Amino acid sequence: MEPPETPASTRAFARPPRFLAWLLVLAVCVGGLLTLLTARQAGRDDRPPSDRPIVEARLETPTSATCRSCHPGEFGSWHASFHRTMTQEARPANVAPDMDGLELELEEIIYRVDLEGDAYVVRTRPNRGSSAGGDAWSEPREIVLTTGSHHQQNYWLTTGEGRTVEAFPFGWLIADQRWAPVGDTFLNPPGLKTSRVIGGWNNGCINCHSTHGVPGYLDGAEFDTRVQEFGIACASCHGDAAEHVRKHRDPWTRYAARIFDGDAGDPTIANPARMSGPESALACGQCHSIWAFESVEAAVRWNREGGDFRPGEPDLGERFVVQPTEGASNERIRRLSEANPHFLEDSYWGDGMVRVTGREYNGVAASPCFKGNQFSCLSCHEMHPAKTDPATILEWRVNQMSPGAREDRACLQCHESIAADIPAHTKHAVGSAGSRCYDCHMPHTGFGLMRAVRSHQVTSPNVRESLDHGRPNACNLCHLDKPLGWTADTLRDWFGHERPALPADDERISAAAKWLLSGDAGQRGIVAWAMGWKPAQEASGADWLAPYLAVTLNDPYSAVRYVAWKSLLAVPGFADFAFDYTAPDDATFDAAQRAYGQAMRRRRPGDPAPPPATLIDRSGRFFPADYDRLLDQRDNRPIFLVE
Repeated sequence: MEPPETPASTRAFARPPRFLAWLLVLAVCVGGLLTLLTARQAGRDDRPPSDRPIVEARLETPTSATCRSCHPGEFGSWHASFHRTMTQEARPANVAPDMDGLELELEEIIYRVDLEGDAYVVRTRPNRGSSAGGDAWSEPREIVLTTGSHHQQNYWLTTGEGRTVEAFPFGWLIADQRWAPVGDTFLNPPGLKTSRVIGGWNNGCINCHSTHGVPGYLDGAEFDTRVQEFGIACASCHGDAAEHVRKHRDPWTRYAARIFDGDAGDPTIANPARMSGPESALACGQCHSIWAFESVEAAVRWNREGGDFRPGEPDLGERFVVQPTEGASNERIRRLSEANPHFLEDSYWGDGMVRVTGREYNGVAASPCFKGNQFSCLSCHEMHPAKTDPATILEWRVNQMSPGAREDRACLQCHESIAADIPAHTKHAVGSAGSRCYDCHMPHTGFGLMRAVRSHQVTSPNVRESLDHGRPNACNLCHLDKPLGWTADTLRDWFGHERPALPADDERISAAAKWLLSGDAGQRGIVAWAMGWKPAQEASGADWLAPYLAVTLNDPYSAVRYVAWKSLLAVPGFADFAFDYTAPDDATFDAAQRAYGQAMRRRRPGDPAPPPATLIDRSGRFFPADYDRLLDQRDNRPIFLVE
């Protein structure tokens, strides 16, 4: 029996025309294909790049973004700090200006930087005048990481060897707004080649310029490097906060903790402010120290898996802080010295005091104050200021000093008897540099980032430190025109110091002049910096300094030349003196001659003669016999300060 015929009025709804059916099928197929392609593309975008170090979040360690919701003030100050920008993923917004089309030359190689999309890439070719000259540019390599954002910024390129990166050989000097070869920004022996540093970030910078970094050494020059976060983030100081986050997800628990826990704090999170002095300082010292591995096995494990120290622990685990002054570490130091005979001299003065920047924990731990179990980095510094207005943050971020530390309250909170009559102790007027605790007890005897830096080992000035170890003392770093003999007499009369026997030169010649002419490169850098320091110029006069700084513009060490130039700019009459500290030797010699001549022309017939100890005569010229003799005695041994 035939089925009944569908009425004509309803036929179109029961069976659409064939072309519409095919159109519907086609639409479904196209939609499915687009969905598949989109999903595949999304999956492709989600995969991390394989040619650079990457962020790999770990469940047991929440990131700083997790902390923000409950700690917005602390997050804000951290976000404004230079700790956060120790390492960043390179973006047009956080690199040096005007990099697109930049061309720089080093060692007969031309480096060209171009902006392609949102990434900067570098191509190279030999200089046409070189033996390997040519017109062909290399394949582009992307700038993927930046290191530093306070004094200078350095850059890292892909290499094609896994996640291994290579240093771009030029750094951006932020204050000067100029490029300089990286080798010329450290105190290195002249001629040291540093243009190709492959893997330097992966197994070096990562240790202190990232949070929970894992170098991931594989083989040869290849690394599979991953970090919890680039830069120094919350977990660096507060540890793995997973339990803390789980506990406080409930708002009622958070409020109850604030009300009932009070100053007791939360045991699920590390807080250096509530630790003992040694444990608190070590949270900073995990980076701000000179350390070494306990064994070869520990070094191998670290380079493959990263470190396991977390804030609040009593020691660095597979590492130890190298303190040459401690008897307990003698055996370990002996092993270090056998493996690297220059290890100690590249970082320490002869008595074991650190002479390089960024290693403040060594000084703090060697200070007498440290023995009281309360003294730590937080005695003077704070990581999160109470006031977070823009002006406060801008001032704080320079060195993260706590309120009042500059006014000596950090010291006087313990030394109350001195606070009652400061001039009786300092022998200087209140408010002067000589009456500041840190100018006498933490002088600028270290060097790094092309400037002198304060020692963080609290000591009292004495002549023996200069006589026995060559370390400039606080008195002569301020009174630049005085000889060591003057300092010895003053310390004997004021504080009863025994006066040592001194060589004839130290009785009559300015200690600063002697160090600048005959000292090693590290001494010369420190003294050249002190000659531009305002308190020193006020204490010893500034006019006689120009000839010394002028001749130092031709120092063999580029970092010393830079410091001398900066100090010369602070001498009256030289504020606009132009100089390229990276120029060839003949150009720096010409600049030194030009500066010396300018110093002579500034002298007037009626000007008083500088003190004889300065070795400068009334016309502004050196005493030739003493000048030539001291220059011939210069300590020319290679100096490589490991900053």
